[in-house]
Amino acid sequence: MSYINPLHQGRLILISHLRDTFSSLYVHEAPTGSDTFGLEGDGSRIVFQLDEVGGGHDRDLYNFPFLFHASGDPWHEANDYLLSIMHDKAKLNRRTDDVRRRASKLLDYLLFCEDKNLNWQDFSGARPPHRPTYKYFYHLINEGHRSNQVINQYTAAVYHFYKYVSEHWHDLDIKRVDTIKQVRFMVKGFKGYKVIEAEKRSQTRRTVSVKSVPLGFVREDGDDLRPLSNRELGAFLVAIRKEKEWSVVEQLILMTALMTGARKQTVLTIRSKHLKGFTEDRLQLEGAYKLHAGPGTGIDTKNDKPQFLYVPKQLAEELVVLYDLANWFSA
Repeated sequence: MSYINPLHQGRLILISHLRDTFSSLYVHEAPTGSDTFGLEGDGSRIVFQLDEVGGGHDRDLYNFPFLFHASGDPWHEANDYLLSIMHDKAKLNRRTDDVRRRASKLLDYLLFCEDKNLNWQDFSGARPPHRPTYKYFYHLINEGHRSNQVINQYTAAVYHFYKYVSEHWHDLDIKRVDTIKQVRFMVKGFKGYKVIEAEKRSQTRRTVSVKSVPLGFVREDGDDLRPLSNRELGAFLVAIRKEKEWSVVEQLILMTALMTGARKQTVLTIRSKHLKGFTEDRLQLEGAYKLHAGPGTGIDTKNDKPQFLYVPKQLAEELVVLYDLANWFSA
């Protein structure tokens, strides 16, 4: 079961299906190619909807986060910011994982402001420690249970939100939100050195240098991973084969994660169209099928990085059988 933060209940909801997200609505005119609709609850009022140019079949968003104030009113600025992030993404790559993580961080900041009776828009404090973003930064440090890297992620989410708000919603001085310095550093590449310009925020913590990978481990996305021991693997297989506790679908989800090394969101976005590639002529020499994942494939990956999943033949056959049975029962 996915982790659910009890503090976010009623304050962060996921809209399972947001239709025609970036379509344009018109009231006084009907543009060429637009559709006519009556407003729900008032059929006498007519609006004209013009679909997003080039949207095709990817005009909708799924599991989109929506934030609320303690009063029950929507947090319009934050919701608009999250939607703007999706608007700037390529139409074939509109996964909502990133905005869900940002929404969670923004709500954490809002909850802090409410708990401390702070107005998140008030930056009138003469000194930085009297402003809400700086107080939140010190709060994250004093809590002590988040690493410096995670603290930087939280403050970055808050800063970029304020940057959007200052440009599109309120007359906020972004310089009072955080102190920014322009820095330059040189990076050595195949063609020599290159000067990179970047922004350095004051609300960041120094992160430790990268450690060497321990013997027997593999580093992936910053985490040190190791294979399961035989005892651990045996315990895992015994646990998931208890039919009274795990359905066939759940067992295959866990086996797919075990046999491919894919994360949960990657496994759960594998679709029937991907199973069509499990044919004998595509079987690799090592007895597995090579499955492309990442941008443009419909299979989600961490940070949208292209990946290859190697699906063992037996597992692939079980997935195909399950799909065929599901189609047979639904027919």
